Amino acid sequence: MNTQRAVALGTGVVACLLAVAFLVVSPGQADHIATLFSAVVAVVSLGVAVWALVPVPRRGVVRVVRTGDARASGAGSAVSGAAVSGAGAAQAVDVLRTGTADASDQGEATSGFRRS
Repeated sequence: MNTQRAVALGTGVVACLLAVAFLVVSPGQADHIATLFSAVVAVVSLGVAVWALVPVPRRGVVRVVRTGDARASGAGSAVSGAAVSGAGAAQAVDVLRTGTADASDQGEATSGFRRS
């Protein structure tokens, strides 16, 4: 179950429980329950709004799909996929269906992912 469905299910369950509570208790008690519940929802909503405004520092995601072949010869290098270097590199790298990598004469070839 994904997050959206879980939230929708939880919201529906809470709404049904409140409806049953309002039917079972007296009108005066229902008024108090509704007031208390409204206050709690208001505070939670304010907290969620502030939380959503706070930026989350994160690095990007590199996604590479269906690359061609890579050939290296001599002292060269070749990458069929993704080559990420140094500081500030992406935290997540998603490499799918890369081509073949062929190296000859001391060359270096990578099919997939290389971090340098």
